[in-house]
Amino acid sequence: MGGIKVEKKDGTTEDFDRSKVKNGILNSGASEDQAENITGQVEAWAATAATNGIVKAADIKSKVLELLGGMNPTAASTFENYQKS
Repeated sequence: MGGIKVEKKDGTTEDFDRSKVKNGILNSGASEDQAENITGQVEAWAATAATNGIVKAADIKSKVLELLGGMNPTAASTFENYQKS
């Protein structure tokens, strides 16, 4: 995805990485099809939601939860409760 950056909680930015989004969804228990579908939607959304080419990681998480909740509520709950150690 050309040029979209993600602002992390600590204020640093990194390139948008669709594989990170997809892997997070897969790790929450969603199917491959669900993960690919949601990742595509999040990628398209991020391109329009970005301000000056930057989208916040928290906003990506919220969008994933919104989409995943409609498809797989159990996986959405797992995704929401996951915290990086």
